[in-house]
Amino acid sequence: MNIKRTSRFLRSVFLFLLLLLTGCSRAPSFNILGSFFPAWLICVAVAIVLSAISLRALDRYIVVAWPVAVYPSLVALFTFALWLVLFR
Repeated sequence: MNIKRTSRFLRSVFLFLLLLLTGCSRAPSFNILGSFFPAWLICVAVAIVLSAISLRALDRYIVVAWPVAVYPSLVALFTFALWLVLFR
């Protein structure tokens, strides 16, 4: 009898955890020529362009010591900033 209670308890916990994983709303997406793209993909594409522009500005005024760390960090910074500004 104890095994049935444990099994029923585990099933109810599993069902409760599955309910927590469901989303409250749809993910923001853009309809581009009939195909839906996630909004974060658009933000990353714009962030890469912005970081390429800032690459030119940084190279003109300062010498970047660790470009392997700086440029991906710039892409992440621009991506998160765009996401917050556009999809807050």
